[in-house]
Amino acid sequence: MAAVALGTAALPALTAAQTAPGWMHVDAAKKTVNFDMLMAPNGTNGGLNFNGYHHGELTITIPVGWHVDMTVTNKGFGAIPHSMEIIKVSEGIPAQGTEPPAFDGAETVELNNGMTVGQSDHATFTVDAPGKYWIFCGVPNHGVGGMWNYLIVSPTATSPSVDIKAAPH
Repeated sequence: MAAVALGTAALPALTAAQTAPGWMHVDAAKKTVNFDMLMAPNGTNGGLNFNGYHHGELTITIPVGWHVDMTVTNKGFGAIPHSMEIIKVSEGIPAQGTEPPAFDGAETVELNNGMTVGQSDHATFTVDAPGKYWIFCGVPNHGVGGMWNYLIVSPTATSPSVDIKAAPH
């Protein structure tokens, strides 16, 4: 896992001693991971980002069978609605959210209309199928505009991890 600085006041920086970003909380004994997913916390990619990352710059890997709880909040940069859904990676990026999500419960309210600025929701689900998925904004054209990152469900991982493949934003 890379230790990188996230580079904004809204997103705490990582230090070499940290094993996870401040927005990821792991309970290995319960095989549970919690994420604070901020939509549009800054102006990166015109506000079309999750925790400041877009176009697949962020990859979250979770062992198969773990329980996931994502607190998803529209922080509102650009004052536009956003949503979040976990969907299977496909050949082309969908124009908007699709039903059903990859895992039961892996989406926020108002999938296509989006949550208003300041609104939060929980996506709570179990990752029971190995594979590569998108963390995707279901509001029309937001995903096409780059508001997506990766979620890998791994049969070989022993704990959740985060990999960031971009310069700090």
